[in-house]
Amino acid sequence: MPLKLLIIHSDDLFRGHLSERMRLESYLVSEAPPEAVASGIIQGGNFDVVLLGVPGPYQNGLSLLKKIKELRPNTEVILLTAVEEHSLYGSIQAMRLGAFDDLLVPLDIQTLHSRIREAYKRKKEKSKAKRSPVGEGRKSPCAPDAGAAR
Repeated sequence: MPLKLLIIHSDDLFRGHLSERMRLESYLVSEAPPEAVASGIIQGGNFDVVLLGVPGPYQNGLSLLKKIKELRPNTEVILLTAVEEHSLYGSIQAMRLGAFDDLLVPLDIQTLHSRIREAYKRKKEKSKAKRSPVGEGRKSPCAPDAGAAR
């Protein structure tokens, strides 16, 4: 199943070009301006990774990040921050709210692909861990085998 990617960015041209580029990598891509997040796009779709453009002050992006993580806690979010808008404090706040990474724009496309794949891998691991609790009928990997010779 292909990775489902949502690109949220206020710059229509940037968002469109990035969407086209990501489709070339066989991602299932949806895109939206930031104001569409409030209208329910996150609730309506089960995305694996969100690329969240952070225009202007971090507070706007952080409030969107918080909303995304509240609605879809397993969805990984990668912030895309313009170099001139970047702040260490904002980046730290984003990580505390659950962001997977904060990448600087202009983007290195190979780094972006690598971070998307890592975010997807982490989402799958978190989902798998949630579904497979140790207990009923399952043997803990740390428990000694009852039939093992001592």
